[in-house]
Amino acid sequence: MNKTILKQALLFEDDNPVSSKIKDLGELASKYQNENELYFLHAKRREKAVIKNRELFFGFLSQTQQVTVESFEDIHNILNATCRSDNIKFSGDSKSNFVRVFDNVVVIKKRGEIAKLYQSGDLHELSMIDKFVAIENGETFLNIDKFAEYFDEDYFIYLAGYANTLTRTFLKTKKVHFFIDLDIESMNIYESFECESKALHIPKDIEQYFSDKAYNNVELYKKQRARMKNVYSQDVMPIIELIQKYNTVVEQEILYDEGSA
Repeated sequence: MNKTILKQALLFEDDNPVSSKIKDLGELASKYQNENELYFLHAKRREKAVIKNRELFFGFLSQTQQVTVESFEDIHNILNATCRSDNIKFSGDSKSNFVRVFDNVVVIKKRGEIAKLYQSGDLHELSMIDKFVAIENGETFLNIDKFAEYFDEDYFIYLAGYANTLTRTFLKTKKVHFFIDLDIESMNIYESFECESKALHIPKDIEQYFSDKAYNNVELYKKQRARMKNVYSQDVMPIIELIQKYNTVVEQEILYDEGSA
């Protein structure tokens, strides 16, 4: 996460700043727009910069800064929270609420035990553990023992959306099973991770959840569809194809809900 980028983004909250005041943000946005064939920020020299599409703008910040941003309030929370490492808040929806998990903390839960916070100096305690289930949402993470029978792994790690730097670095040498929402933003999250090996957790009967209005979420799909990329890995394509087929998404907590079993 680059604080300068986020601070420059905040300049748009009450006004349209001149391009010289958002130099770093403008250069990064220009590159991102070209690579993804998008247009959400107009920024030319000696002119005021203008956000043309706020949803795409916040999506750009989320992906490039590895945080979850859907509003200027989220940016304020992120910048304020980085100096309050004793204030960790778990959220049931990592994409609509800011989750305060910091670069110096990894949150891990062993099957049948309570969750623990690990700082960088503590991670050697987990050096012999090479397999983890990565969980996106806080509520699901805290209640994972209810669903543990569906996983072979004994250790679960909390992502809180795109995850913090320490968590991402820790997982680079691990074999990771991703239990995340089956939506566009979560597929982007999955694609952004580097691991020794990784795989998506996809139930065999997943199409029934996409096809049934009792389980899918059309409104969330509408909010996210502009963030769909042109190219995805083979791991992700089965979910992308279902999203495109049904024009909807499925959140992880519904998969093993007692009412949907």
